Amino acid sequence: LRQWIPAKLIAERLYEALQQGGVRASSISEDFPPRLLKVWEQEWGTTQTQSLVKTLGMDPPLNLRVYRKMGVEKVLKELKTKVSVKVSKAELSPLGIQLSSYAPILGLDLFRQGGFEIQDEGSQIMAFFAIWPELFGKLLQKTPGSASSSSSIDLPTESPLFTVIDACAGAGGKTLAIADALRGKGRIYAYDLSARKLLSLRQRATRAGFNNIQSTPLIEGQEEVFLSKFHLSADRVLVDAPCSGWGVLRRNPDIKWRQTPENLEKMPVLQARLLELYSPLVKPGGHLVYGVCTFRKEETLDQIQKFLESHPEFEPIAGGYLGPGPSDGFFMQSLKRVTLKSVK
Repeated sequence: LRQWIPAKLIAERLYEALQQGGVRASSISEDFPPRLLKVWEQEWGTTQTQSLVKTLGMDPPLNLRVYRKMGVEKVLKELKTKVSVKVSKAELSPLGIQLSSYAPILGLDLFRQGGFEIQDEGSQIMAFFAIWPELFGKLLQKTPGSASSSSSIDLPTESPLFTVIDACAGAGGKTLAIADALRGKGRIYAYDLSARKLLSLRQRATRAGFNNIQSTPLIEGQEEVFLSKFHLSADRVLVDAPCSGWGVLRRNPDIKWRQTPENLEKMPVLQARLLELYSPLVKPGGHLVYGVCTFRKEETLDQIQKFLESHPEFEPIAGGYLGPGPSDGFFMQSLKRVTLKSVK
């Protein structure tokens, strides 16, 4: 068995060696499989791979999303009196707070009263991007890497009365962020194959005080029949698809050792199926928003290109990579429906 070494220490040592020259990222295997680094080098180059190795080997901070009714300043002030770690505003999210490390915050009255949720900044940005792609698309980049926080972006004061479908809602982190961004207005339909995860979403929505979220577990293979009633009805459809998870390796470092080539091959197929399944639900003028927590080209840029080639009824509005650094790593793309159906 490999000797356990803190990921942060490994990353710092590797980065120092790479900076000194003479060592290629593809030859390093201490905490990143050589086959993984080879793909990164092929897709993004040696310099970018070095940066990814460093960032994804670091210990992640603890990020919170504050509910709009509470306000960041109020929660920030109270947390500073309750926890012993450093607390500061998030670098990217207008509703985000960052704790330098773990702190026992779930026992606070502020949490029980629906003051905040634990959620990475990148995940928060994807939820906001789903509603306002032209605004939050400014944070996205053509390649993965540390996102710039040089200019702050505030949420619009007016919230549209949207019908939003969250296709892969899970326990509802982005669902709740969307509901809060819309100030509880409109309707949000959250779907997932896991009834257990959706139960957690309902409990969290109750604590936050939202009654505009409807969650329904779907049966794999029978989704199309159920979803057909929403044909051309949604202003926004978010497909936060299952993926290789390379953008969240600092939180889930074991992924890179457990993944097999067979697992990776299945991801683009599943993602393409989800896009085909949910794209008919987008109304004319509405947006299909695709997101994954990875920077693998086959699941990001290539996936979007293939979809657009067979779906001329959609056109790209905004998209790109966010992180890794300071947030986890994400890719997101907003596609606007400009005609009713594909012309073949």
